[in-house]
Amino acid sequence: MTSAAKVIRIAMDAAQPVDDGRRARGDASRARIIQAMVELVAAGDPDPNADAVAEKAGLSVRTVFRHFEDKDAIFHAIDDLLVAAYQPPLTAPYRSEHWKGQLFELIARRCTINEAAAVFRISAVMERYRSQFIAAKYRRLHAGEKRMLDAVLPPELQTSTQAGRAILIACSFDTWRLLRQDEELPPAEVEAAMRQLVEDILVQAGAQ
Repeated sequence: MTSAAKVIRIAMDAAQPVDDGRRARGDASRARIIQAMVELVAAGDPDPNADAVAEKAGLSVRTVFRHFEDKDAIFHAIDDLLVAAYQPPLTAPYRSEHWKGQLFELIARRCTINEAAAVFRISAVMERYRSQFIAAKYRRLHAGEKRMLDAVLPPELQTSTQAGRAILIACSFDTWRLLRQDEELPPAEVEAAMRQLVEDILVQAGAQ
């Protein structure tokens, strides 16, 4: 899957130009600010300051804050672009008709998206302790991930149950990050390990 930074660049390049010259210049500046933040985060800075964003964008700090009230507003714009890019493949119809096959398809989709957008997810994890706004968005993301699991899992394995909570953890970004970054496993082995974790939970729960 295309990296998140490239996805955002493609989305902004595809935006339709507007006829009004002043508005067009404003939209161009806004896009440069978003792209600057994206590139800084992708390069390893999870919390770029306004000076760094302005310098990267080739604009003044005043111009940055004329287009965005604060950094949270820039992160919000980036999140909107990421959701628009990755929600369709994440929520596409499953090939399997059985819930277990759908569960493993969901794990594969999440692994692919994590691979593309990990730096931005890690940034959100870190920033949620600084920003109530980002913390609220992170809670909504977590709630959405639970709903997607519950839409697949049978009643006895919903995320409100002990087995379901174990599945939630096994499928989580934190588990993916530990295996992919801390254990330095290649993507295919990460997905296989997460599938095995879930298989073990299902066996323990007596699920078919």
